[in-house]
Amino acid sequence: MDLASVDYGAARFWMDFLQVAGIVALGVYQHVTSKSKANASAIEAVSEEYNLLKDRVAAVEGQLKNAPTHGDISKVYDRLNDVAGDLSGVIGQMRGLSHQLSMVNQYLLNNKGGQGQ
Repeated sequence: MDLASVDYGAARFWMDFLQVAGIVALGVYQHVTSKSKANASAIEAVSEEYNLLKDRVAAVEGQLKNAPTHGDISKVYDRLNDVAGDLSGVIGQMRGLSHQLSMVNQYLLNNKGGQGQ
């Protein structure tokens, strides 16, 4: 093969073509790997958030186990109704006593403590 018969223009074209193809291949490879890394980091972030939420839900469920039930609240309401009924009775008795005390005071004022006799 004689160096004078070599077409350097064609050789340069193919060398440039190989360089461009290599750069395009590197770009595609870089895009695929960075996309994979981005997906992995996004999955990791979601996994961390899931673990935090799971812990928070477990804590809330633990607190809800100690919360009063409907039965407990109905017992409290029943007791409050009993107390309200007892208080109404006491109020009635106090009104009666107040009326009797007024009558005693009125008698004492009118009769001056029994000294007028």
